Amino acid sequence: MRSRRSRSASTLAVLVTAAALCSPAAADASAPTAADAATPTVTPVTPAGSGAVPVVLPTGDRVVVHTGASAGVAIEKGAGASDAFATFTVGGDHYVVPSEAVPYLGHGLDLSLFDTTRLAPMPSTEGHHIPVVLRYAAGVTPTAPAGVTFTSVSGQTATGYLTPDSGRAFAQALRDAIKADLAAGRPAGTGALFGGLTSMAEAGASTPVQPHYPLHILQVNTLDDTGAAANMPIILVNTDDARAFAAETFSYQGVAKVAVPAGHYAALAFTFAFDPQANTAKMDLVTSDGITVPDSGTVPAATVDARTATSPISFTTQKPATTQSLDVQVIRKSATGIGVGLGVSGSGNIAAFVTPTPKPAVGSLAYSLGWVGAGPASDADSYRYNLEEVSDRIDANQSYTPADSSLATLKHTVNLDPHYGTAQALLGSGYVTPDGYQMAELPVPNGAVTEYVTGGGTWASEMALPLIFDPNNPVFAFGILDDDARKYDAGETVARTWGHAPMVPNFGQHRAGALDPMGCQACSGAGNVGVLLGMLGDGNKDTTGLDFSAAGTGQLYWNGQLLSSDTNRLGYLLQNVPAGPAKLRMVLDFDRTASGITQSTKTHTDVTIPISGKDDPSMKLPAGTDCAAADVSGDPTAPCQVLPALTLNYQLNSLTNRNGSQSPVQNLVLHVGHMSYGDVGSRAGIDSAKVSVSFDDGATWQDVATHGGGGTYAAHWSNPAPGGHVELRVTATDCLGGSITQTVTDPYTVG
Repeated sequence: MRSRRSRSASTLAVLVTAAALCSPAAADASAPTAADAATPTVTPVTPAGSGAVPVVLPTGDRVVVHTGASAGVAIEKGAGASDAFATFTVGGDHYVVPSEAVPYLGHGLDLSLFDTTRLAPMPSTEGHHIPVVLRYAAGVTPTAPAGVTFTSVSGQTATGYLTPDSGRAFAQALRDAIKADLAAGRPAGTGALFGGLTSMAEAGASTPVQPHYPLHILQVNTLDDTGAAANMPIILVNTDDARAFAAETFSYQGVAKVAVPAGHYAALAFTFAFDPQANTAKMDLVTSDGITVPDSGTVPAATVDARTATSPISFTTQKPATTQSLDVQVIRKSATGIGVGLGVSGSGNIAAFVTPTPKPAVGSLAYSLGWVGAGPASDADSYRYNLEEVSDRIDANQSYTPADSSLATLKHTVNLDPHYGTAQALLGSGYVTPDGYQMAELPVPNGAVTEYVTGGGTWASEMALPLIFDPNNPVFAFGILDDDARKYDAGETVARTWGHAPMVPNFGQHRAGALDPMGCQACSGAGNVGVLLGMLGDGNKDTTGLDFSAAGTGQLYWNGQLLSSDTNRLGYLLQNVPAGPAKLRMVLDFDRTASGITQSTKTHTDVTIPISGKDDPSMKLPAGTDCAAADVSGDPTAPCQVLPALTLNYQLNSLTNRNGSQSPVQNLVLHVGHMSYGDVGSRAGIDSAKVSVSFDDGATWQDVATHGGGGTYAAHWSNPAPGGHVELRVTATDCLGGSITQTVTDPYTVG
């Protein structure tokens, strides 16, 4: 390798200034008057979290729940995960149920245990306890199931908790119960669970409230794939108006009785079949439409019959590929556009069958398939197929053979902190529909994988940093990086490197209508202002990420006045802001050392955003991206305006795939711009950019010669000896009076 040393890093900094024009109105917006500064405090101020939340199920499985304009769920299918899941949405709550729990739903395990909407607010640090309440049959002495720790026992009721680590033991106990049933010649889930457990629920769970209508008793008979009466979870929806009734119920010994209003109904159901070792062998998604409940007289019984799931699902690809994951989803909406969704998701070669269903006469049906198949492990270049099929009906023929020419190619490379050793990152891509998306995150062997995805559709990708669980430091948390969802055309090839150092907070530059999990990160609307800084970025301008193990502090200032000081927040939502120009300043510090990482361990970001206080139609946020400022007003459709927040993008050259620099000289290309969504974002001139480095933990700083202009700059400095530490600080300003200063500790590894 040939390298060129820079002149001494102690050389006086060259502060690069770009000649830029700002309109008088814009200049005025950056300079509040004394009267402005005396404006009463903005009220209220709400510290903001993120639009992505990690959830740990009682079985120890991990999912990431995304909210916003197009909600999504990412199920991590790494080592030790359950081999199949059912997912469904009822009444605004999203449920993810591992297959080993399904036989006991409604008669042993309460559905609240798997309500990710309820579980999401629980902290993912300090051991992440999942509180539960257990009830036992009369005469049974409560005994804690594997993985559950009791905190109190009173009669036949006990309280306790699970942890992410102990959840694996609980999952195995469920599988053992299934094996015992099958060995005894019984259907899975029909034997006594844990010696007499009758109910186990998430602490504080309550029964959903349905609207009050005159009710009629509907009997639903459920049959398995042999025609025998079976226990089965069912989702029932009124197809005239889902607001009248949409709920889950559970049959017992083949019968469920439900009190419902008169009307037309559809039922969605699922079953899992197991082999003698309690591995999931088969999954059925069963639909039954045309159920009628009359206003008077006898209500005919409905039947949900697994034998109607006669269509096997299969994918055949041009290159050899073995099934890794299959997601099957049906969303059934009523004539009012509201409805329910049900999906099943399996790993490996689990057989999957669906019920052929025509396009409904009342309401609508959305059917989607997501299949991931991996090439041979012996191939030097790892590849996957990630294929999607969507329809408004379920055809009898469920065999798919897409040609490679109909696919797009995504080449993913992952850079990882040396702390992770041989642990593998997880990566998944999900096909985005108007109802959201779901993705399976699978390991990335050797840090690189090529995905062949269905062309012509919109895809969102997510990379999850490896989780290294330390029993002596039980902080169950991990990090994720998300890209902007975008359409990929057939034949298109796109390359992306995830995790290229430094991994620092940013506002980013996004696509129009981007499904940013944080929504618009700096927007005003309906008299409110929302500012949210993505915790983790990388070398891509559209990356938004979070490290759920990080600790942090934040301060918010309005025209120089401190409004709020908080911990572990990513930003702020200000309501009822005074009219007129103002300056908002936000200071955020994040410490990621709890996870054991060695790069980008601490960051300090100080950003000032000028607010004009005037309506600017050219800055209207494009449709498709959530806007918290509008949401909090009660009118999510209220127009939002993109604010001129400065954002930084770093290109550290010649780093290894472990973000290591082996050169005596480190080069940086720095891009300074404003947060944007498509073509909407400030184009105000960048006035200056300055780069400094420290090699003694910030005790002293050396300014670095910085060359360039117009938002693109180059800097270089001499690295310390291998193993030495670097701190990097960048300051930039624009002609509106906006500024950003960012400091990152150990942005990369030297040596």
